[in-house]
Amino acid sequence: MINYRSFFKNKKITILGLGLLGRGVGDAEFLAECGADLLVTDLKSAKELAPSLAKLSEYKNITYVFGEHRLEDFRTGDFVLKGAGVPLDSIYVAEARKHGIPIEMDASLFCKLAPDVVTIGITGTRGKTTTTTLIYEIAREHFKKQKVLLAGNIRNTATLPLLK
Repeated sequence: MINYRSFFKNKKITILGLGLLGRGVGDAEFLAECGADLLVTDLKSAKELAPSLAKLSEYKNITYVFGEHRLEDFRTGDFVLKGAGVPLDSIYVAEARKHGIPIEMDASLFCKLAPDVVTIGITGTRGKTTTTTLIYEIAREHFKKQKVLLAGNIRNTATLPLLK
């Protein structure tokens, strides 16, 4: 496994979409703990995001932009961490790409930093959470002597903290 702390330390990361379901918050908290310099941008207002922001209040290495995304925030930095709800054809994703800024998602980073971990990905329009939970429970029962983890687009379950 790659040393994730040194990988993220002092990196300038733009988080595109914080959200309210817990994934973005968990990943932001993890990255802040690793010493990354974060810019979190979300179309929602600070008032709408209050539950998420309360969980991040202790971190001084996070700057916020609420109620909008600004193109200039996607022209520099080490990479953009794109939230699951942000479309790939977003003008902000395009702006980052135009400036050579890599676009990542929590799962892609996890797989890069933990290449020896067996990962199962579930995609589709309906039933992902149910399917994921069933596979998790079956794997947990079958592989009792091994660690089986659950993450992804599941409320209050961030992927990057699993690197710990």
